[in-house]
Amino acid sequence: MFEITMLPEKILCKINGLNWVPDDIGMSDSKVILFDKMVLKIEKITHFSKHENEIWLLDWLDGKLPVPKIIETEIENGYSYLLMSRLSGEMVGAGNGLMNMDVTVKALAAILKAMWQIDITFCPYRNTVSEKLSEARYYMENDLVDIKNFEPETLGPDGFKDQTGLFNWLDQNRLVEDLVFCHGDFTFPNILISGSEITGLIDWGNGGAADRWQDIALCYRCLKDGYSEYGLYSENDFKKCKSLFFNELGIEPDEEKIKYFILLDEFF
Repeated sequence: MFEITMLPEKILCKINGLNWVPDDIGMSDSKVILFDKMVLKIEKITHFSKHENEIWLLDWLDGKLPVPKIIETEIENGYSYLLMSRLSGEMVGAGNGLMNMDVTVKALAAILKAMWQIDITFCPYRNTVSEKLSEARYYMENDLVDIKNFEPETLGPDGFKDQTGLFNWLDQNRLVEDLVFCHGDFTFPNILISGSEITGLIDWGNGGAADRWQDIALCYRCLKDGYSEYGLYSENDFKKCKSLFFNELGIEPDEEKIKYFILLDEFF
């Protein structure tokens, strides 16, 4: 049971007495507490913790992208605490964003292109294939990979024998990368929208220089899951979304890179 009174004094003095609710959406191991105008993210510090990355990026991206403003940070007893402003809008997959998919898809493409315009020269953080494979190997060797969350077709008769087989394939089929500034986990729970505007990008622990298809692939998967897993719209609607998405991005779908980065994400 979460006890708000157990928070570090630097954090507690900012939120003491305020109403709050837990946020249970998403796959992150972090605990997220929602206040009316603030969000508190609590993360246990581990071998591959990204709290320093996220704090630095939020500060660096202020004024460049719609990201939360840092209110207070603290590290205490093996945990990182990040208190941020709460952004307006709702998660893309929450409902209204899926009711008008043409508008939503255009907004997603626009914010991706805005990220690609950010100069990565002075960004110290990288989320390239090499970094991700190193992290994936650590998770695999330390029994930290949740195989139950793999896509059904990834392992088995029509897929890979096991996670080691998947990792070896990814390692042996590394792609030539086109590095731009990427979010690193550009999925619907991390994207806030209001009408035709992306009003917030959250969860920046994996942000930095990476292949642009890393973000494209995970966004594409979310669009596809809308019909294939959740039945929110038809397959024909998805095909229209896919065509519009890549038309707005101004590029042709690279099925090889989409497949690669979706498979790589199985480890995270």
